[in-house]
Amino acid sequence: MARLSREGLADLFSLAHGRYDLLPMALAAILAGAAAGRKQLRLTVQVVLIGLVFFFLARAIHKDWAGITEYPWTFDLPWLLLSIVFFTITYIGHATGWLLLLRLFKQEVPLLPAMYVWFKSLIARYVPGNVLMIVGRVMMIRPYGVPRRISLTSIAYEQALLGVSATIVLSIALPFWTELREISSLIWLVLAVPPLAVIMMHPAILGRLGNFVFRLVGREPIEEFLPLKSVLGLIVFYCLLWVTSGAALFAMARAVTDQIVLGDVPIAIASVPLAWLVSVLFFIFPSGLGVREGIYSYTLRFAFDSEGVASAFSILARFWQTLIEIGIVFITMGVIKLWYEKHDHKEIEPLVPAEQEAD
Repeated sequence: MARLSREGLADLFSLAHGRYDLLPMALAAILAGAAAGRKQLRLTVQVVLIGLVFFFLARAIHKDWAGITEYPWTFDLPWLLLSIVFFTITYIGHATGWLLLLRLFKQEVPLLPAMYVWFKSLIARYVPGNVLMIVGRVMMIRPYGVPRRISLTSIAYEQALLGVSATIVLSIALPFWTELREISSLIWLVLAVPPLAVIMMHPAILGRLGNFVFRLVGREPIEEFLPLKSVLGLIVFYCLLWVTSGAALFAMARAVTDQIVLGDVPIAIASVPLAWLVSVLFFIFPSGLGVREGIYSYTLRFAFDSEGVASAFSILARFWQTLIEIGIVFITMGVIKLWYEKHDHKEIEPLVPAEQEAD
């Protein structure tokens, strides 16, 4: 992207001098140049940070290369297939969770269209900040009569539920790490976190905190809140999805080595929500690229007994999970499309119905 030089700015102001109708054009050009500069800076920062993460991972792999090559790697197809099953359950579960949120907000969206919209929006998760994923989901679900404010509120609730449930699962799993218990018996104090996390989802507290954050980022405040009873059920549901994610990670690790034992399951279960929480803090990384690998290489070294081996596995896990994710997304979208083409039922709405007005 070309930038405006000092000479270019001078030319613009000279051209606009005495011509007030040209001043807006000059200002627009300046703002466009500034926006382009910010975009380029953000892209540069992303590349540098992701590069640094993978540099340290590569350094750990290089440092422990002898141990990696001598490590008793295996290939166990049943465990690999089991990881696919757990990942599939997890993704379908998350899509179902969003559908449940829409239903709780009295939006009777058909099952398959809601699934289709959720999975299709997932493609945009590799764009930093998840903005495109949110915008895409709001736009795609609107033809089904879901108002923009409701779809945005449901997504806000979804993210809050993910954060709270991730915190709960992580807090419960941590005390079961043998290494952490040996470091300090105070690790059991983290069990006080889940009740506090649940309290944060109370409508009165969530409303104040959520709307405060929304005002900071210039978004509309949330006007409708779910009762705590409904939220509690969803928290349990999302906690189970974190467990299945951890089980998928464990099955993936078990597929490449038999040195991982059932006692390492808590490490795998805690690693996934921890990686997600950290990636939320560092949202500049698209889809947590680099963050997830860094977390896995740190936490799973307790299971692999080697930082280099854990780093190698974390990169392998990213590659495998990305393949599974892409496969699940496109297979699910394809199956839903075929269903609509082959089933002419009055209760099934067309995949892309006529645009309806939604406030």
